[in-house]
Amino acid sequence: MPNTSTIHADWYNEPLGLDDILAGSLLIMFGATILPLYALVAYVMFKNDKDIIGFRYLFSASIADMMLMVNYALWPGITILLKSEVFPTYTRSAMQMYLDWAWFSMCYHYMVIAWSRFAAIRYPTSFRIQSRVWSYSICAGCYVAALVQVLCTHFQPWYVTFYYEPSHYGMLSEDFEKYLTRGQSFFFFSFHLLMMVIPIGFYSFAIILLFKHRNGVKSMSATSHSSVEARLIVPCIFNSVVFIIGQVVITIGTGEGKWATWTVMILFSCNAAVNPLLLILFSGIIRNKLLQVLNIRPQSLDSRYITVPNGLLSGSPSPPLGSKTMSSSRSTPLMSTATRVSKDGVSCAV
Repeated sequence: MPNTSTIHADWYNEPLGLDDILAGSLLIMFGATILPLYALVAYVMFKNDKDIIGFRYLFSASIADMMLMVNYALWPGITILLKSEVFPTYTRSAMQMYLDWAWFSMCYHYMVIAWSRFAAIRYPTSFRIQSRVWSYSICAGCYVAALVQVLCTHFQPWYVTFYYEPSHYGMLSEDFEKYLTRGQSFFFFSFHLLMMVIPIGFYSFAIILLFKHRNGVKSMSATSHSSVEARLIVPCIFNSVVFIIGQVVITIGTGEGKWATWTVMILFSCNAAVNPLLLILFSGIIRNKLLQVLNIRPQSLDSRYITVPNGLLSGSPSPPLGSKTMSSSRSTPLMSTATRVSKDGVSCAV
């Protein structure tokens, strides 16, 4: 295969053009804007993962997403502005293994997060008492499975390495014809299809259960729990939709030329970038905690508190008003803890 430095000698020897500056700068600004925001959202989720179990899975996914922002926004932007691959040519194979590992990890998290939303609604009691060790062990399984998949596929004779080509504003393959005809393209298509079908199944069952709960439950605690899960499931579903749209667009094709490969980098980055925005939009607790981290809103102004009997979780069914254990004359000795509730009456806004 001819050396790319020979094929694009003119581009490499000329100073940066307006197109080059625009392409590289937009990618870098995109990554530099989203990464700090995502880091703050991840910090909020990690600090509150004892109360919101789903935050554990979303925090783990945020690690993979932030790697993707570096891989497909900051990194290609730097290669364009420097007119260099940055790393030596002989490292392409190793870099491809890292890129695939980060991408597969993100894909597996879509499936695990969808399962977590289903489990939270189908088995709320056991899900609420899930230990952090167990939750993060499941998340670690995404990264381990991705590593195993990389090791099983990367050394196959049909595997083709992709690399950053600055003159094309994105990534090129060392042998695109081999990629299309020897099985690698079909492998990626099948894997991505599976990562789309499985989450759709989990989310479909979860939505059906939510509607059943909404129509059937009568206790305030069950209604509150359904509301919490509904709010957390919405950004997860939207993020999966963005992933599906991106895969469809990439499969159909974005055209030819350097701006087409640049668009692919943007699509890959958007899979990660949209997640913190959706979480901020749909999660009240993340919005409030972000404001508190930024010293914009005092905590005391966001919440009001009610007392909960010893031994009862905030999500546990409360005895009916007027019962002996909760009567105004006898409730005082039993009250020792306070549970935070949002202004709309939900025990934990998400």
